[in-house]
Amino acid sequence: MKLDDLRTLIAIAQHGSFRAAADALDIPPATLSRRLQRLEDTLGSQLVIRDSRNVALTPLGHDYYERCQPLLEQLEAATTELHDNSHSQPRGALRISAPVGLLTYQLMPLFNQFLAQHPEITLSLTHLSNQHHDYNPEQYDVVFRVGQQPDSSFAAAKIGESQRILVASPAYLAQCGEPTHPDDLNHHARLASVPEFEWALTCDDAKHPDEILWINSPVKMAIADLNSVKQAAIHSLGIASLPNYVVDDALKNGQLATMMDGWQSPPRPIYMLYQGMGYIPAHVRQFIDFMRDSLVKQRPLADMD
Repeated sequence: MKLDDLRTLIAIAQHGSFRAAADALDIPPATLSRRLQRLEDTLGSQLVIRDSRNVALTPLGHDYYERCQPLLEQLEAATTELHDNSHSQPRGALRISAPVGLLTYQLMPLFNQFLAQHPEITLSLTHLSNQHHDYNPEQYDVVFRVGQQPDSSFAAAKIGESQRILVASPAYLAQCGEPTHPDDLNHHARLASVPEFEWALTCDDAKHPDEILWINSPVKMAIADLNSVKQAAIHSLGIASLPNYVVDDALKNGQLATMMDGWQSPPRPIYMLYQGMGYIPAHVRQFIDFMRDSLVKQRPLADMD
């Protein structure tokens, strides 16, 4: 019996369809069907029930899957660990997912440093998103996300906080006036980053410790890219609410200015997520340790826990 045939059955059981299983194994559906048929022929039993709509394991197939899945996982972990220990330099491919803004302004310089230090490691970053529902351990080794995360099979390490800041160009404020209270924002042009159409603001005044005001007036411009919103603000098109790490350089060089300093958005945690159970390959573990240590040393977003 070939291990690839067993992997085929496990993928079908975990994904519930031939197409999804083939995608997970990165093989054509025809190859997947051929491997399953070969496994069934070897065992002399039907393992999967197929019809035009559904794919389900037979009772025998389910029992075989339950017995073999942990054994194959242990075998692959042992093989990977032995391979890692036989090389002085960690090697392998990293599959990463991250929000584009966080990647551009904070993570990419660290990725470059890590790859320069580890020439045998490659990095694939094809999924730029901050969605909480579109990642799983089979797709990515490490995931970066902003905001509270739902329970998942990933371990979550908090690596910082993101604080949104109200900014506008000095020219815009000189022409349109500087708001002093959230209500004043209803009379200004708002530049929103999708999907942050509503802005939450809290006051650090002791008289209003728990008060949250929501700004949901119509927006002048909505863009699904933080840097484009930043550029629109620099060009005096309105007031924007952007993460501090996005506007830090523009504030320092005077292109943008803050306002309503007594009001601020609630901070949002930034997490690095990775598989918390089982064996972690050496190159993935090296990357996780490097990122955690680098971010704690730099404290790029806010004080860490």
